Amino acid sequence: MFLLVILGLLCCSSNLVWSATPFKDCGSPSGTIQAFEVTDCTTVPCKFIKGHTYSMNLTVQAKAPSATATVALHGIIGGIPVPFPIGEPNACKLGAKCPIASGDANVVSFSLPVLSSYPAISLYVKIELVADDQKNDYACLQFPATITS
Repeated sequence: MFLLVILGLLCCSSNLVWSATPFKDCGSPSGTIQAFEVTDCTTVPCKFIKGHTYSMNLTVQAKAPSATATVALHGIIGGIPVPFPIGEPNACKLGAKCPIASGDANVVSFSLPVLSSYPAISLYVKIELVADDQKNDYACLQFPATITS
């Protein structure tokens, strides 16, 4: 019976690990990334289908205070950052509890609409959560993606 309980816990915990989206930290001097997820993306490259919108959740623990924070999202195409519109860039309106104190953990949730006009392409997606007072990133992460029809 004990063995069955252990096996059940292992199965559930491995499912939780695989629900996260793989990413690379590209420099987060003012924070620590605790978790990151994109809907329908548990392996890389993430496949974004034109005409769909993808929800993203970023959990960050602050190492420095800031009254506000801003989300920036770019597609890196041929080494050139191209801004992606996310609608509302103010992290305080996306779930962060502002002002942010050192040690605070916040979940910032936002959406990425993949417009039908976007070309079918492979790229890297770069997301930054900027501590506005510090002018440093609470979080900077990148992950590979493809845009398809």
